[in-house]
Amino acid sequence: MKPSRSVLAFSALLALAPLASAQKAAAPVDLGTLGGSASAANGVATIGAGDTVVGGGNVFTDTYQHAALTNSAGYLVDLESLIGVYGNSVANGISAKGAVTGTSDQIIDSGGDIASHAFYLTSLRTGMVDVGTNGGTLAVGNATQSGVVVGASTVAGDGAYTAFSWSQAKGIVNLNTLAGDFGAEGYNSYAYGLNTKNVAVGSSDSTDGTTHAALWALKTGAIKDLRTLGGSYAQASAINDSNTVVGFSTLVGDVQTDAFVATSGGGGLRDIGNLGGSYAQANGVNDSGVVVGSSNITGDTDVHAFVWTPSGGIVDLNSMLPSGSPFIELNSATAIAADGTIVGIGLAQDGQYHAFAW
Repeated sequence: MKPSRSVLAFSALLALAPLASAQKAAAPVDLGTLGGSASAANGVATIGAGDTVVGGGNVFTDTYQHAALTNSAGYLVDLESLIGVYGNSVANGISAKGAVTGTSDQIIDSGGDIASHAFYLTSLRTGMVDVGTNGGTLAVGNATQSGVVVGASTVAGDGAYTAFSWSQAKGIVNLNTLAGDFGAEGYNSYAYGLNTKNVAVGSSDSTDGTTHAALWALKTGAIKDLRTLGGSYAQASAINDSNTVVGFSTLVGDVQTDAFVATSGGGGLRDIGNLGGSYAQANGVNDSGVVVGSSNITGDTDVHAFVWTPSGGIVDLNSMLPSGSPFIELNSATAIAADGTIVGIGLAQDGQYHAFAW
């Protein structure tokens, strides 16, 4: 029942490095941390002449995790949480206009009990807005565009998660499941990606006991079954404005998981492979059709970030690392901006996992 995207540990403004775009940097830029030992970049948007990255980092002595974004000078800014400094949060997505969504601790009753809620942020001055839940106690915001947030929330009784959309005008709207039960019978669905055309993608349980990649047309409320690559699980992670969908799926037998691409022209999910290991997932796609993700390497001994193009296929980003790189290796590429800037998580030279932009 728990969404597959976890809240990473993420704080003040220490050990930070300025951001450079992929076209301007010979090596990936270490975005540093928020004062703790680790950070992660989960989303990026090209806004004006630069890129804004969102994610999170550990704060203080790694006691809390805070959402973060890069400011106009290219430095990480601590967004704290819905309950201030002493709470956990992480930013998962950013719109083309710079709005941010994610998940944060929130006080939910007079007794001081805390649960995770989705948030929406349009400016540092106004801070996070709690978008609520779909009747339950838990919610996560995964993507935002054009004033709309999509994610997943528990329904009343917390018996299931269902995908939702949210706007200030409509509030939270249950996007239903492939079982058509809106979560009432325990079927789950999750929205992970959203484009500016009001099309969301994610995953949903099906009545046959498997989980399929799914697509929602927010204007009509219709849900579409994108199915799998032959196995029992598939998840769509992102969608661009040409309705190119990317994600991952198990193959027949559920022993192998590969990244996939699906286009608006139809033809189902296209297996784009892996880096030699038994597991790979595509996490992001830009409007040029460039896909990024992560994959086990041969022997499943490590996980590496990758980039995929229709002409070049799947390429390990570590094969491009120059000498003197601030990273020992790049482990996951989580998103790619319109200008080609790739962000994610890598093992830095200090032996800790840091956010990168390249």
